[in-house]
Amino acid sequence: MAHLPSPALVLTAVLIHSGAVVHAGPAPFHHGLPMAIALPPVVNDDCNGALPIACGDTVQGSTTDALADAVAGCGTGIEAPGIWYTFTGMQGSTTLSTCNMADYDTRINVYSGSCGNLVCVGGNDDSPLCAGYSSELTVLTDPGVTYYVLVQGYNGQTGDFTLAMSCTGCPAPEDVVVSPSDTQAIVYWTSSNGSGTFTVEHGPAGFVPGTGTVVSGTLGLNGPPVTLNGLMPGTDMELYVHEDCGGGEVSDVVGPVAFTTRLDPVAANAFCYQAEAINCGDTLAGDTEAGLYTPAPTCAAASVSAPGLWYLLIGSGEDVTLTTCGQAAFDTRISVFEGSCGNLVCAAGNDDATGCSGNTSRITFPTGNGTEYLVLVHGYNGAMGSFLLSMYCAPPCANVPANDACANAAPLPTLPLGTCTTPTQGTNVCAYGSPLPNPPCDPWANIVDVWYTFNTGDTGSHVLTLESQGADGLNMAVYTDCATPTYLSCFTGVNAPVTLENLPLNTDLLVRVWNGGGDDAGPFTLCDQAALATGMPTVDRPALAAFPVPVRDVLQLTGVPAHARTASVHDLQGRPVRTMAVRARDARTSLPVHDLPDGAYLLLLDDGQSGIVRFAVAR
Repeated sequence: MAHLPSPALVLTAVLIHSGAVVHAGPAPFHHGLPMAIALPPVVNDDCNGALPIACGDTVQGSTTDALADAVAGCGTGIEAPGIWYTFTGMQGSTTLSTCNMADYDTRINVYSGSCGNLVCVGGNDDSPLCAGYSSELTVLTDPGVTYYVLVQGYNGQTGDFTLAMSCTGCPAPEDVVVSPSDTQAIVYWTSSNGSGTFTVEHGPAGFVPGTGTVVSGTLGLNGPPVTLNGLMPGTDMELYVHEDCGGGEVSDVVGPVAFTTRLDPVAANAFCYQAEAINCGDTLAGDTEAGLYTPAPTCAAASVSAPGLWYLLIGSGEDVTLTTCGQAAFDTRISVFEGSCGNLVCAAGNDDATGCSGNTSRITFPTGNGTEYLVLVHGYNGAMGSFLLSMYCAPPCANVPANDACANAAPLPTLPLGTCTTPTQGTNVCAYGSPLPNPPCDPWANIVDVWYTFNTGDTGSHVLTLESQGADGLNMAVYTDCATPTYLSCFTGVNAPVTLENLPLNTDLLVRVWNGGGDDAGPFTLCDQAALATGMPTVDRPALAAFPVPVRDVLQLTGVPAHARTASVHDLQGRPVRTMAVRARDARTSLPVHDLPDGAYLLLLDDGQSGIVRFAVAR
């Protein structure tokens, strides 16, 4: 009987790693023995390998074999290996969630920018409605922007998860805060929707949505904020809030947001719209234990983080001083606003005043005749207690510095290095405290400041020299603009030249000089120096040149065309300074510059051919 050949036996190996098929095919053998298949690294272990995810997607992932990520924290710390996803934003909001879909304590972080320069958007560790310390994060997104998602863990934990992504063109309410009294609660939130309606549903703690009391209205007209009335004192409650943008676009529901009504009534002036009147010479008693927390802008050092009481004053054109200095049982703050309760605009603010015990406060500010000012007395970092608020009025100082406000910053000329012999004279005597937020190097102090501006020109390295001529304890910060004052550098207790590096070229920057005011205020000098190319001949006519470098009183020009009649002088920002007559003899002329302030200038002849020459004045 013939023997048939044995059928070939083929083994197929399918390997799954981190939720993805990494090998499918014949199992490799060598000399009849199976060979190991090396697992590749996790494909999306690095930001540059981020896997795409889109609205409506649900993907599985594992961080078990991932490596640690050397990126900055964003909403949470980065404490465990993670893996990356990426998506393109839309106009609206995006929710990323591992809620009840992970076997370890997850964290979600979202960035924009690029993998080499990540910019934090938001992060979440433990979502309150999710079991097992899983996460859910909603972020506002812009169309066309690339976002990067890092799924990682708490305190080194790794494991398996499912990540779901959902999107809506109607962003959910953000920063929901409830400020309850005994029978009322004020609900604050931030809306990103320009139009539409809102719904707030509230009830006893644990109530089922759809069975509570509903308050609704039109965004921007009826809220936020929204007042809930008819509540019972001393009751644990919850609320939910969402917005309807129309056209079938409805935001995610935010909640439950828990709060407890108070047992006792609050003070009448706990509410902004019931602010208590205060006048010149008054001293009023209050206790913020009977106040309410009100979200409000940060004025100077006075960010709002505690309950407070409201006062109303009407300006008379005089200077007003409001003070709790040595008159409070807690660490006070005073914020002063113009505008209305629904549109507060900072006028002044103070946290800790110079010479005031117990971190109490004092602020002096100018008032407009007939202008209403809302005053909030509150505390540092949740502090509450009793206080006396005094108000004093006085005629305004006759010599308020012209550069007291950022918008009126005084020009600061740029001098060649080593020529700061006649610096700019300045003073903060009679200056007022600024309503702008304090710089990060001096976050709590009273800031009585003046402002200067300089142009970086064609060099990114400048040296600022600030020296006291009577002022005590000078500080200095550099900003980009007044509207959104982003600081670049910040220095306290300045007593030596400060070198600024890597500044943007040909850019106007601002210098803020301050101390605590009062007895510390006084005169000072300020000087900006840089490596300027002075006396440089022009490209078109190399013979045209200026000397000496620098010049004190008379500028000499050589290579002057015979038909040149006038010379115009400009500052480095191109602004005309003066025009002078030119009378050349043997291609030479001299120009008086004794009345020009120290600094660098541009000179242009009217012949249309000589180009521009730079020179510097220093005495």
